[in-house]
Amino acid sequence: MAVLQSTFNNYVPGMLDLLRDDARTALLASGTRIKIKSGKLFQNRGNQIVALCIILKGKLRMMTIGVDGSVLLSAILGPGQQFNEPTLFANTARPHDAQAVGDTEILVLSKREVDRLGEEYPAIIHALMVSSVNRLHHFIEALNDLRALPKSVVLARVLLKNARHLSGDSKAVSVDLGITQEDIAMFLGVTRAYLNKIVGQLSALGLIAVSYRNIRVLDMAALEQWIVSQLTYDNVEVQTVAAQ
Repeated sequence: MAVLQSTFNNYVPGMLDLLRDDARTALLASGTRIKIKSGKLFQNRGNQIVALCIILKGKLRMMTIGVDGSVLLSAILGPGQQFNEPTLFANTARPHDAQAVGDTEILVLSKREVDRLGEEYPAIIHALMVSSVNRLHHFIEALNDLRALPKSVVLARVLLKNARHLSGDSKAVSVDLGITQEDIAMFLGVTRAYLNKIVGQLSALGLIAVSYRNIRVLDMAALEQWIVSQLTYDNVEVQTVAAQ
């Protein structure tokens, strides 16, 4: 059984992980490094600073905080993952509130620095494109699921994707995800009480086990079979991408 600490709704390599040594070294030698204490906000949604940010250490909870204090979670990103691409290429403000999960270090690159690095190392822009498009694919899949499927199936899909991502090439059958129910509720947009109900449904089927601050997928193959029986559209997978 694999026991790992999870990011969330985050299944593709970040641009840093896709780069070969020369481009990676040049990227890491640029920009400004900022350290954030656990629980502190790194940025607010709507901030108009244009920059590409890359997580070097720790994690960030990417979310939208409403004026009423409500929170919608998009993902928890980890080391190597980039964010704020829309400020560079879509003429938008920063799209997320970002909170540190554990002590976190961020590399911040201005648009000028990204342009310079892209000219010197085209592989950097290619890696950014590949990572961003793969992430977009997963967000579109998640949006389709949230609109079309019962919440129990949406939850099962999220848990299976996280389990596969964490298990990697191992032949683990069972995986501890290290995902809190609070984060799952914020992602699904449901109350904790309703989440307890759908978690109970999957537990009753023998697909997951729940303990404090952790959900264990008991049998990934069985969970996948159950999901396939519930889907109302074809499932698609993203191919693994190699370093550039």
